[in-house]
Amino acid sequence: MGTNNKNASINSNGVGHMVDDRNLTSLNEVDKVRKKPSVIFGTNDEAGAYHGIWEVITNSIDEAREGYGKQIDVTIEKDHIVTVEDEGRGLPMDWNPKENKYNWQLALCSLYSSGKYDSTQYGGAAGTNGLGLTAMQFASSYMKVWSTYNNRTYYIEFKKGLPACELKIMDPIKAGTGTKIEFQPDPEVFPNLADPKTVVNYSQYFLDLRRQAMLIPGLLINFTHYTFVDEETGKPKTIPIIFKNGIVDAIDMSMEISNVKPIISNTQYYEGSAEGTDRPEDENYTVKMRFAFNFGRVPGEWSDFSQHIEVYHDGMHMFEGGKTLEALKNGLIGAFNGYAMETKKLKKNEMLTFDDISDIAMIIVATDAPGFRTYFKNQTKGAITNKFIGSALHDFITNSLIDWMNKDKDTANKVVDEMVANMQARIEAKAVSKKVINKLSKAVSFNNKPQLFVDCSSKDVSKRELYIVEGRSAFGSTQLARDPHFQAVLPVRGKTINCLKNKLTEVINSDIIIDTYRVLGCGIEAKSKYVTDLPKFNINKLNYDKIIICTDADVDGGHIRCLLITAFYVLSPSLLKEGKVYIVETPLYDIKVDYQGKWQSIFAYTDAEKDRYLKILHDNGITDKKIVIGRSKGLGENNAEMMHQTTMDPKNRHMIRVKYPETDAEIKQMHDYFNALLGDDLAERKNLITDYFKSTEDEVPMYD
Repeated sequence: MGTNNKNASINSNGVGHMVDDRNLTSLNEVDKVRKKPSVIFGTNDEAGAYHGIWEVITNSIDEAREGYGKQIDVTIEKDHIVTVEDEGRGLPMDWNPKENKYNWQLALCSLYSSGKYDSTQYGGAAGTNGLGLTAMQFASSYMKVWSTYNNRTYYIEFKKGLPACELKIMDPIKAGTGTKIEFQPDPEVFPNLADPKTVVNYSQYFLDLRRQAMLIPGLLINFTHYTFVDEETGKPKTIPIIFKNGIVDAIDMSMEISNVKPIISNTQYYEGSAEGTDRPEDENYTVKMRFAFNFGRVPGEWSDFSQHIEVYHDGMHMFEGGKTLEALKNGLIGAFNGYAMETKKLKKNEMLTFDDISDIAMIIVATDAPGFRTYFKNQTKGAITNKFIGSALHDFITNSLIDWMNKDKDTANKVVDEMVANMQARIEAKAVSKKVINKLSKAVSFNNKPQLFVDCSSKDVSKRELYIVEGRSAFGSTQLARDPHFQAVLPVRGKTINCLKNKLTEVINSDIIIDTYRVLGCGIEAKSKYVTDLPKFNINKLNYDKIIICTDADVDGGHIRCLLITAFYVLSPSLLKEGKVYIVETPLYDIKVDYQGKWQSIFAYTDAEKDRYLKILHDNGITDKKIVIGRSKGLGENNAEMMHQTTMDPKNRHMIRVKYPETDAEIKQMHDYFNALLGDDLAERKNLITDYFKSTEDEVPMYD
């Protein structure tokens, strides 16, 4: 039977089919990656390229995790050329009779081909799908692979996803076994790699490599990045990364770097395993678990965020949560609430939250299971969904904590006391927050200004100055001595709260702090998980160009000055960084001179300056009979003319800008000074005063 339809056809069985005018197209394996990189790598930018690079590095790390090799070398050269070399078993390259292909074809040219589907080869692996290495090969301008095993080296090379040579077999290029891969992510696949500003920087690589090294005790990762240059040689510097005791060393190092004072003398470490399955119809598998923990605070400071909690599975950071982070949280909450109730540290209806616990926690948890049995949330591998692993980890965390608390009750009590204090601070914050936030949010006006505050008339912020003075009497003299056009005065009524020793809820509930920051108008930088609605800091809303601390030249004045600077350091350090805070020096001595029958005053701000003036007077023939040396009176006793001349006139006043240190070392030193001066360690305070300040008599200031 015939047909006139030009779109009809006859198949091999003589059956007729209609032919579509619009036909679908399929991509070959290489183009699936090169034309659609976002499907595999998440994005087609530098982050996607980094994800692909990390997949190659992960293969070497998986070998080390299985106990094959103790060293991995990672080198990042200019033009994004990456070299990864390990001491593993070597990438299989020879003939595979089962698949009727070469293993190099499976490993480097076939998606979803992997040795990690076999738990006898890998007990735990970050690589699970057999996608990463092949996908990165397809997405590279070129890739060269050397694999050494069976006393020979196999070599193959690719260009833009396709083989560029036959498999070469040669004498071994190194002793033992291992794999070396050199490749270059292709700008055609990742377009903006041509822009150096988009390249993932040294710090990101270092952080991720550091995480991997700590999870495999004794693994040495030698990292070289072209941007990290030795100043003497001008060549890239290789950084060795190693943790001999694994995650325990990582916690100890983190506490040292963060200046956290540990509560437990030795970081605790537990390890264990469990066997089970996620679905009844599946075979059992084994999950291995490790748990290292300590607790502590930065001395002298209230802490606002989790100190250090990291969870890993098969070497991947569980930054998206998932079953393992959920298990850790619930394990911590259950164990510590149980202990706190048992020891009667909690009242009826009170309960510790995860935030109360994590605020002082230094914790690393690592689980490992066969990669093909792991259910990662997605290809970024930031969370897993395995119910069995979550259940096993929860029990392991709970039992480990109970074991430690029973063995070391004294330390456990100290830890739980800190957590209960966090809980009380959280409860207190709810009561304080609404009142304080309402006050701080109100702009200063004639009807609601702080007590005794007098503003200036100028609207030009670049010219406006705020004098913060101690007490009512000092306020009186400075108010009379000021230039009302550009100088405002705010008296400190009573002693300023110690912002290092007290909790943030107590600090912001202080009338002095509330009044000061209402007048400044710039908001508060300090953050707290308990107080979340504080006015946000904005330097552009600052009402004054200069904040001038004006106190008496005695020990009490120095103390008030120190407390005010500490308040700015804790609550709004940007005021110090931007050079907005000043100290105005008040005279230490009033030297009265009988000059041609008229007594005139010369003001000296230091002992050295007093001696210099006396020498000048003596050299000019003025005898001691015509000189009277008196200690300068407190600010409240000075008349307006003297105050204006010595302390408030921009032409004559002595002002010191409070500088914020620039280097990390200087910042740490400043931090240590504040803690020593205003913290709880009396011995350290005594040592600091002995080492850095002159001994004085008659309340002469401790500094020049």
